[in-house]
Formats: sequence, C-alpha cells, structure tokens
Amino acid sequence: METRNVRFVNRCREQFPLHRFDRLAPLMHDLRVIKSKLEVEMIKESIRITNDGFHRVLRFVKPGVKEYEIEAEMIHEFIQQGAQGFAFPPIIASGKNACCLHYNTNHMVCQDGQLVLLDFGARQSNYNADLTRTIPVNGRYTKRQRAVYNAVLHVTRAATAMLKPGVILKEYQEKVGKIMEEELLKLRLLKANEVKKQDPEKPLFKKYFMHGTSHHLGLDVHDVGDVWRPMAAGMVFTVEPGIYIREENLGVRLENDVLITKNGTVDLMKDVPIEIEEIEDLMAKGKK
Repeated sequence: METRNVRFVNRCREQFPLHRFDRLAPLMHDLRVIKSKLEVEMIKESIRITNDGFHRVLRFVKPGVKEYEIEAEMIHEFIQQGAQGFAFPPIIASGKNACCLHYNTNHMVCQDGQLVLLDFGARQSNYNADLTRTIPVNGRYTKRQRAVYNAVLHVTRAATAMLKPGVILKEYQEKVGKIMEEELLKLRLLKANEVKKQDPEKPLFKKYFMHGTSHHLGLDVHDVGDVWRPMAAGMVFTVEPGIYIREENLGVRLENDVLITKNGTVDLMKDVPIEIEEIEDLMAKGKK
C-alpha cells in the first residue's frame, strides 16, 4: 500500500522528471557527525548542568534513599537551570540492578554497602550530555569495589587516549577489549590458561563487559554516524567501559564525553568528579 510519502515522491518525479531525487538522511548524517564550535558549546552547556546534577546527587545519596528519589533530585536541578529535561530515561541502578545495562525502572531502595550506577544527562538547546558514574551508597567504597572501579577507570583513560583522527571505531573497540581482558585477569575474573584457548570470535571478557565502548553524541544521545568512517576532528564520542559481575551483585561503569581534535581528544567532562577520593570527599562533605 502506498504511503503519503511515497505518493509525494512519485508526484514530484512526474512533475519534475529532470530532477534527481535522493534521500536526505545520509547527507544529514554526514553533516551531523562533525560538530561546529557552536554545537560543541551547546554540548558543553548540557554537560555543565549535568555536572551540577551529579554534585547535587552526591550530597543526597545515603542508605535508604530510593532510586527514583535520586532521579527526582536530578530532574529538579535540570529544570531549575532551564534544561529541557533528561537526554534519555536515566539509569539509577543500585546493587545487582547495575548488571542490567538498560535498567530504568528506578524503584528499589539503595542499601548500605551497595554501589549505585548513575547513567544520565541533561538536554539543553536540543544537544545532549551522557554521563555515567558509580558511587557508594554509604559514601565509602569497599576494597573490592575500589579494585573493580579502578580497573574500569584504567580502561576509561586508556580508551580515551586512543581516540584521534583516523581511528576506526570497530578496530578501536577490539583494542579496548584487550585492555579490559588484562584488567579482568588482575581481578581474577578470568583465568590466563582459559584466555589462551578462547575462541577469538567469542572472547571471554564479554561475560563481564558486553557492550561497546563509544558512540557518537550530539542531537541524539546515540547519534548518527558510520562505524566504518574514520574518526575526524569535530566528532564527539562517549567513552564508557564497564565491568558487571552478576555473581557479586556488582556493576561499575564510567562514562565521559570527549571531543576529537586534530591533536587528539578534549575531555569535555574533565571537571566532573571521577576519582574515588574525590567522590568520597564530596559525599562526606554533603553529610555534614
């Protein structure tokens, strides 16, 4: 059955037979992947508001709060600052919920001793921020939580350093996987003898890190872009590795937004707390 759009295209072709008709979407996609200076400024403003929302949450989180109460604190800050709202349905995942990648029911109570994974961002002037942090509900990471957190942080920084003009997203992902493999070996989640015998098409690290590391960011959170197109100056990507240990009810993900330049990357979220000590200190100050 012909749709309205098909009838419109056919009518145009009949009335203007000498014109060439192509789909606009591929052309727009090519334009959208390279951000102008103004677009980068809009993304930075969304990030600034998101950072303020994160600081508000650091002061608020404690044992007994509900995931949706954390979400409410975020949206309060966003709307108060004139943002359009959330860039996407936020993930507020405490304890084992963090092992569900797209968990967003946000209805559980945050318990003492758990971590809570926060994946959220503000939307301002139609441009989006995408931040993930994983914080301790009681304000202090346990020894095991610190070890997993620092492993993810190491991968985050190594992956960020790889981003530069000319890099192919798929090849970059494979290199990130190798770095993650090393961290999982250190955490004793993988065994060296089993890694040596693994099927290259089904690497063992994917049991604990099963998603991609980076995606385009802009007018959409997962913005348009060809994964085979080499990275170029002006592109904005997320960097978001994670480790999810279901048997321990423990999930950690960290995510920053970065701008590709001719000389490498600019971390657009460099001012958002990410070090363990930073987060613990801010949470402690919020309780005084």
